[in-house]
Amino acid sequence: MNKTLILSLIVLSQFFGTSLWFSSNAVLPSIAEAHHLTNSDLLANLTIATQIGFILGSLCYAIFNLADRYKANIVFSISILLAAASNAAITLPHLNFELVFLFRFLTGFFLAGVYPVGMKIAAHFFPKTVSKALGVLVGALVLGTAFPHFIASFKINLPWNIVILTSSILAVVGGILLFFLDTPSKNNIQKLDFSILPKLFTKRDFNKASIGYFGHMWELYTFWTFVPLLISTYTQENELDINNSLLSFIVIGVGAFGCVLAGKVANRKGSLSIAQWALYGSLFCCLLCPFSFYLSPIFFYIFLIIWGITVVADSPLLSTLINNRCLQNYNGTALTLSTSIGFIFTIISISFFNYLLQFISIPSVFLLLAIGPLASILALRKN
Repeated sequence: MNKTLILSLIVLSQFFGTSLWFSSNAVLPSIAEAHHLTNSDLLANLTIATQIGFILGSLCYAIFNLADRYKANIVFSISILLAAASNAAITLPHLNFELVFLFRFLTGFFLAGVYPVGMKIAAHFFPKTVSKALGVLVGALVLGTAFPHFIASFKINLPWNIVILTSSILAVVGGILLFFLDTPSKNNIQKLDFSILPKLFTKRDFNKASIGYFGHMWELYTFWTFVPLLISTYTQENELDINNSLLSFIVIGVGAFGCVLAGKVANRKGSLSIAQWALYGSLFCCLLCPFSFYLSPIFFYIFLIIWGITVVADSPLLSTLINNRCLQNYNGTALTLSTSIGFIFTIISISFFNYLLQFISIPSVFLLLAIGPLASILALRKN
């Protein structure tokens, strides 16, 4: 099969699958109304339910080496079908909060077999251009993250159950697309080995790449979570009349371009070098943020777009380093485990910043995001 077609299938399937994560975000008020729940319950807990599900699911997939013991495309397809069913289940009538929370938890749990396993599949088909392939793959994830803001910018009141069911149907299509890919070969399939997780962290280079990824995750999802608040605060203080949702979509979505570009350049210059440049760029943006409110609107928007590019451009490159530095034939387990731990850091970071906003202004609190890229830069030093 043509390599371009293979990458297109992987990217499309990945995009359809990860859209399950964000499908409920755009219709939370309608979900609350349909099930007679309070918005505060959903806003505060459903995103966390999906994240916790993803973290625990990733740990289970890693502990049982699922992505390395079975054909990765089969693991991907089964996982995405189960995630689609869990997502669609919230359209059932007369659900209480606990059931809605459970279904979102299960959606996140089974998505653990989609995103990191999709990276393993891409690495299998593109062993010599992993950074380039993962750049396109992570770029699709970025667009999925930004998409709810794009929908919100049009202020269209779509029926909430149609939004949820459509995302589930697309995910099923994504699972079918990858079901017939043959990956990996039989001689690369491993036996169950519970000792693999501690063995992974005996490799110094793998540890450095993992710490670099964890620092990156400290910054990334907190930036994505709070950048709409940063934009709205700036526009209110400067009495500007702009579409905040559309600008949020642009700032987050432009990261897809950053991922693709970084992956392409890294294919020639090396993943470590380009990842470090991206980390320095986002570190600079973190440090500049408290002063950004003194910029004119056009320079403020440019500043956010540069940040939106650099904050995620290192993501596929750090995943490439993890893939290349792990134990042979256990890259699926390594990618799944590092992603799981990385998302633990996102929950800690988001909760920490949400607490600090009670005491610190929004542009100043972004300064503390610098902890992430700084830790990554120090971890990735060559010594």
